[in-house]
Amino acid sequence: MSYHRNNWRQAVHKAAPFIPGGQAIAFAVDVAQELTDDVGRSRLDYTRDGHPVVELPWQPPGPAPFQQRAEAVGRQAWDLLFADEQRFGARSLLDQVGNLLMPLPPAELDMVIRRFGPQGLERWDALTHVEDRPGEQAYDWRRQQELFSWLLRSVSPYAGMLVGSAMPCSQPEFEHDHCENHGWVLPKGPFAQVDGAYFTESWQRVSGSTEAMSWQDMAQGRFGTCWLLTSIQAVVQANPQHAPRHLRLEANGTVTCTLYADGQPIDVTVLPDLPYAHDALAGAKGHSRDARFAETWPGYYEKAAAQLRGGYEAIAHGGPVKDALTMLTGRPVQQLDLNSPWLPHEIADRRARGQALAASTLGETDRDRLFGGRLAANHAYFIKDVDLTAGRICLGNPWGDSADRKMWECWLTLPEVRQHVVRLDAVDTW
Repeated sequence: MSYHRNNWRQAVHKAAPFIPGGQAIAFAVDVAQELTDDVGRSRLDYTRDGHPVVELPWQPPGPAPFQQRAEAVGRQAWDLLFADEQRFGARSLLDQVGNLLMPLPPAELDMVIRRFGPQGLERWDALTHVEDRPGEQAYDWRRQQELFSWLLRSVSPYAGMLVGSAMPCSQPEFEHDHCENHGWVLPKGPFAQVDGAYFTESWQRVSGSTEAMSWQDMAQGRFGTCWLLTSIQAVVQANPQHAPRHLRLEANGTVTCTLYADGQPIDVTVLPDLPYAHDALAGAKGHSRDARFAETWPGYYEKAAAQLRGGYEAIAHGGPVKDALTMLTGRPVQQLDLNSPWLPHEIADRRARGQALAASTLGETDRDRLFGGRLAANHAYFIKDVDLTAGRICLGNPWGDSADRKMWECWLTLPEVRQHVVRLDAVDTW
């Protein structure tokens, strides 16, 4: 039943008051961890207040570059980027640049982007903010997102990072209050797994975690994205093939996530760097905040959703679970009747049919507690299990290892569901 994998530092601090010399042991553990973290951070590609731009190995697909063509197309595109947008129209200029670049093979496209450099890319970004008409930006989000995703998938890692650094519109941005040391980091941990297993921040092997992109690998970070993350857990638990079909690592290291807008699929490609704050990964991850050993696929789902919605700020303060389920599957969401006496049976039937189910609790803030401290108020949970004999359902918490044992799952009877849950949604995942 359980998916919680206890953090060893958490266990030490819980036990410290009850054993002789426990506080000293806990202090020594923290010091040792800080030392290993310092060593680890020195090996990370981290950029404060910005994106890392580093050369990584890359073998371009397709034919060898035709240098004369790349130079000619690059000059034309450069002239268009720096043309008078008031005279020719910013949207028209952006469309012409896209039409010039799209036919290029990856190696030639990479040459063009490198020669653009920060100056050309910043001008490209600036054009997306120009208003061709009052209140109408030149930036057609869906059309430009398709262009950026194709661009990021095609060029070298260096050129992709250059785009992400110089063109804020191509990547979601995040603000982090009360933290001077925040920026973006290229995680050294696995996209899915390393040598058939994961490792915790204490260098301990995590048993039972050899499945790539498993619903157990979820821990909410510092953003208020429980509505999204627990929906991902619900969908992946209901359909283990969903994540591998909707999230892929490209040959150049970027990550493409297929999400849905207005029921239509849209591929969102993001750079492999992730938000970093307080000397750890700030967003969603698996069982470690340490960027050297974290399961990073939840963070890429979160980053793609932020790009789709207009930045981390747009998703970081909560949202309706039904919106997340629709964004993940493209299917209509069905709301369950909490007053039905057959609710546990209906949940069991829907789970058997491969539906994902998620619940939202009452309240104003997740800092408040319900049900004797077992539940967070105004929080989203996925339906982890159901016990028809006892008429109970189990809510799973996306907080992962950051939650204590009292908080990471909670069984509720039908009357308790009606007392603490405000909404329960289901969606098809197959």
